[in-house]
Amino acid sequence: MKTTLIRGLVLALLLAGFGTLVAYRAQPAGADGWQECATGQFCLYDAADGAGTVRATGHTDDTQTYPADQDDRAVSAWNNSASWACVYEGASYGGAIQALRPGFRGNLSLAAVDLTGKVSSHKTAKSKAGCWTGFERCPDGTLCLFQEPSGRGVATVTTADDAEYGSAWDNQVRSVWNRTDRHVCFYRAPDWTSTWTVDGRDYKAYVVLSGRSTTIPTPYAPTFSSHKFVTGTSGC
Repeated sequence: MKTTLIRGLVLALLLAGFGTLVAYRAQPAGADGWQECATGQFCLYDAADGAGTVRATGHTDDTQTYPADQDDRAVSAWNNSASWACVYEGASYGGAIQALRPGFRGNLSLAAVDLTGKVSSHKTAKSKAGCWTGFERCPDGTLCLFQEPSGRGVATVTTADDAEYGSAWDNQVRSVWNRTDRHVCFYRAPDWTSTWTVDGRDYKAYVVLSGRSTTIPTPYAPTFSSHKFVTGTSGC
């Protein structure tokens, strides 16, 4: 049964690896905001100005997928570490991105991209640019799509066998890591058909083999509208 990319994301989130899980904890009664975040920690709060309950992790404790009781709760943050804190709208470091500088303390609405109540994963980086790289954001056993070359930019993860991309990802894919045990065939049209003409020859699919990561070359990128998985490339 064919499914959409969005439905594939739900399955992917169930399969994705989990990082260090640290529950939100209530702050002491009567405490002002911006407490409970020790030096070297990255802290998220579920209320504005460091109030409410807090989720604190060490600066190297990346979390690829937040559990359900911590997902989409963050309203403010304190990056009390020497590293950049990269927070992501989607699990597995996907979706929109905020890069919070060392020492950042404020509401998520103050950052360039407002992720208030939307954060689902985070990692740390040595520089701001590190928040937009790279292929390491892709969980084992999944197909990851990126909106920029070399695994940079906004990303999404899926395990959907037959996916139509819709408006969110149609004509957006510029790099790919296929971490599944099957090959993936990409198509120009949403109904798993296409034709690209290269050096006088027609090609009906662009194939990324199992285990391969690649930046999609011209004229194939960014023209993908659907994909399917196959055990042999003749199945494309």
